[in-house]
Amino acid sequence: MKGNSNTAFDNFIINFATHMAQIPNYENIIKDDDLKKLHTFVAVGITGIHDATNMVIGSFIPAANRLATDTRTQIQRSKFKDIINQLKIDPNIIQQETIRLGYVFVFHKFEVFVKQLIDIMDETLGNVSTPLRKYAKSKFNFVPTEWYRNSAIHLVNFISNCTKHQDGLCRLDNPTYSIPKEFAQQYTDSKIVRSTQQFKADIKGLVDAIGPLIEALNAIFIYRTFESIELDSKANKSEPEDQLMTIALANMEIAARTKINLYQNN
Repeated sequence: MKGNSNTAFDNFIINFATHMAQIPNYENIIKDDDLKKLHTFVAVGITGIHDATNMVIGSFIPAANRLATDTRTQIQRSKFKDIINQLKIDPNIIQQETIRLGYVFVFHKFEVFVKQLIDIMDETLGNVSTPLRKYAKSKFNFVPTEWYRNSAIHLVNFISNCTKHQDGLCRLDNPTYSIPKEFAQQYTDSKIVRSTQQFKADIKGLVDAIGPLIEALNAIFIYRTFESIELDSKANKSEPEDQLMTIALANMEIAARTKINLYQNN
């Protein structure tokens, strides 16, 4: 039946669970409740980002459009029309500001989701010697919250930061990264303007980047888990077993670095 088919969210969670199941003896290492919590958090988090996007597109922007139209009509009917026109009041400003604030709203949802996901991944294994953030940096030189590493996330983050800290002006507030290519030719004293269609496309790019980011984090998580198991049981292994684990770890490291590169090169 059509109603019983998997949704995109279902498939994402099933795929995520499959990756996690690669950890040896995973069922005994992680409590069922913790596993459910992690998978449920991913599903709810991504759904929340979609809901925020739909709220901006379905409610905020249409309301701003109606307000702009009403303001335009009121100006045309006003006895002070000539004076207002001299002030160069642009009713479309409310539309542009609403769309820019939409980037802030959605990116905040995304940022909180990623940071909380990393915390939950640490919690699932209880006592870990090195938190995932620190481990990713020390072992793989990967900082998940350096959003400029992925062009789609960088674009949304840049617009969000310009809206919050630069009053919408196209200006960098961090010399670590460069201005997204979409604004390479824009003057720094002009405000960012994005259409509704551009907003949809930009947010779709952000959402599409979530999967590769989680896969990179998951690969690092699995490698750290295997490494921890290897260190704890190394003394009890025979030489052939130890060699097999060394090879397995090397392959997992390659897989993790590949996932990181895929995420950062998009």
